[in-house]
Amino acid sequence: MRRLSHRARAAERLAETVFTRQFKRKVRALAGLALLAAGTVPFAAGLIAITWLLASATGVAAAVVSAVAFGLGIVLPWLAQNRLALLGNYELRQRLAEKLTASGHPPEGRQFVGFSPGDTLRLWQGETDRDVGFLELTDAGLIYRGDAFAWSLRRESTDSLELLERPGVPQRVVVAWHTPGQPRRHFSLGSREARTLKGSNRATVALFRRLEQWYGQPAAEGELPALGWPPTSVADSLPLEKLPAGSCLSVLAIVVMTVLAVWYVAQRSVAQGLYYHGVLWAGLITVTAMILASYFLSYLQSSEARQSPTTGTQI
Repeated sequence: MRRLSHRARAAERLAETVFTRQFKRKVRALAGLALLAAGTVPFAAGLIAITWLLASATGVAAAVVSAVAFGLGIVLPWLAQNRLALLGNYELRQRLAEKLTASGHPPEGRQFVGFSPGDTLRLWQGETDRDVGFLELTDAGLIYRGDAFAWSLRRESTDSLELLERPGVPQRVVVAWHTPGQPRRHFSLGSREARTLKGSNRATVALFRRLEQWYGQPAAEGELPALGWPPTSVADSLPLEKLPAGSCLSVLAIVVMTVLAVWYVAQRSVAQGLYYHGVLWAGLITVTAMILASYFLSYLQSSEARQSPTTGTQI
């Protein structure tokens, strides 16, 4: 009974998908709440301080508190975004490692990466990674074992390597490859051996240097596991730079409502002589609207990707 139970648990781990839509949705929701807190708490704390804790809401102390709160309300979301970009990554790595170990392929010594078909940045359910897995560089080629896919690629089938660098987005290593008689194809990799976006970008650059060194060596004979070619479908995805339908009108509506709300609160505060209240309320409303707008656009993008006509497209 104990042996059967162990086998049953191993079979469950093999069948379990860890990088699921539910996982991504949960992580995005937690990151959104944390980012919203980082942007709103300083303004709210400043308003509480100058309203109830200080002797005067218009004195020097109120000015200092308001300036500090305003600065923190701008800086903290920017700092938090770097931290929150890979929220849940450690848990994801651990669960996938357990899954692969149960299948007889422990990932020790291999690099945890994100994988996506194509040579451009695309969004897959809000992520720039289509899949996550462990990459191994051997003399004969590349071996990737991931959550949804597993593939191998011989070195002689690799055509070129390129580091895709764009400010404000995760860096990627673009690999061009071919099969006999077929046009050149591409996929991209991003290192997830980090806890922050900056750390991930540094690890991706290091991965690119390792791949360059690997690619510059003479092709070697050797066996690779028969895992198939890297997948090429870009189904259920959208280019990162493509705005989803309705986004322009949505952003315009949010901007108009934000301006009206700021104007209403500011003119009432000024009329009462509470200038610092007006400044903090304006900052609170603006930062909240910006964060909510970004996540609303992400939702629109994910919804449009599920209805995208690229379903089944091979590149």
